[in-house]
Amino acid sequence: MYYCVFKMKTWRRIGIVLFASLAIAGCSKLSDNLLESKSGKGGKTASAEKGGGIKAKGDKGQKTEKPEKTQPTPRVRPAVPVKVAIVEEGDITSSLVFDSVLETESSIEIFAESSGVILEVLVEEGDRVKQGQILARLESDMQQVDADEAEARYEHEKLNNQRMVELHERKLINLQEFETAKFNLEQMRLRYERASIQLENTIVRATVDGVITERLAQVGRRVTANRQLYTMMNLDELHANVNVSGQHLLNVKQGLEAVIDSDLIEGVQYDAFVRLVSPVVDPGSGTFKVKVAVLQDNGMPIYPGMFVNVRIIVDNRKDSILIPKDAVVHEGDLKYIYTVQEGKARKQLLQEGYSNVEFVQATSGVNRGDAVIVMGHNALKDGANVKVVTDSVASENAETTHPATAEG
Repeated sequence: MYYCVFKMKTWRRIGIVLFASLAIAGCSKLSDNLLESKSGKGGKTASAEKGGGIKAKGDKGQKTEKPEKTQPTPRVRPAVPVKVAIVEEGDITSSLVFDSVLETESSIEIFAESSGVILEVLVEEGDRVKQGQILARLESDMQQVDADEAEARYEHEKLNNQRMVELHERKLINLQEFETAKFNLEQMRLRYERASIQLENTIVRATVDGVITERLAQVGRRVTANRQLYTMMNLDELHANVNVSGQHLLNVKQGLEAVIDSDLIEGVQYDAFVRLVSPVVDPGSGTFKVKVAVLQDNGMPIYPGMFVNVRIIVDNRKDSILIPKDAVVHEGDLKYIYTVQEGKARKQLLQEGYSNVEFVQATSGVNRGDAVIVMGHNALKDGANVKVVTDSVASENAETTHPATAEG
């Protein structure tokens, strides 16, 4: 009896444990289903809000259409205003360029050749004079008297000598008397010539053609012989000395054309030529001396002492492709240009040949008639949209355009 009661209690306990276990398991499954249901609804709602095209819960049975995706509109960069120049053909030279100072072959000082007071000053500084032209006059009273006296004595002696010749022909005088008369006549002639020279020396004359560069003579000043009165220069024989590197010794020859210009006279060039080439190279500097002379028929004023630029032309290339230097863009050691093709800027490397003050020679990649950008290209990129405009617009744009605006 006791055993049965114990057994019933045991099975009751087992049943209670099983029931509790089932209850716990059922609650856990129900909780999971609820969570999944909520998660599903929230996902649909989020999907509906995100898509924007899914209908409300009442329309669950109906199908929804997905919206078509629209392509973003590409950004169009504005055209950059630029100025262009048309590529042309022409001659271009290879030159050696030097800085120098103009000099003259002859700088002459004019001195008084007689003593006395200056009576007249006839020229001023800057006056161009001819050889033999009177520059000043000194007092000449004493010299004039001496010359008149010497002339009178000479004329008297000529008459006396004529009588002696007649007497000698008639053999009325001996040979010694005749020779003495001839000697006296020659003496009077020499005295007359000396007096005439002294009289002439009271007149100051130009010794060569040139320009008066300094006047020291003043009216009323007493001067002595060998006192300087003027300085003058011959401006028809101007030249510039330059020192050329020894590597050009075989290229620089006498007679080569040259051009001289000065910053003091803008826009004027003077034709010149190589007059002398030294055959000796200075071992210290490795250079040789070249004298470049200015041609006399330039027709424009140019003066000694002016600082000048000297260009000796050593080669000349005809019918070359010439590009304005304003079109060249420097990037490090390389040079580029921009051409305009179908409304876009095309960047290309410049293959450079000879160059001068205005142009540079393009040896390849550019043809006659191409349009190269000469203003407004500082901020350009390859492929940028460009618009050809006038100078003023391009200049204004070059100052205000930001680099990002010019990107293609």
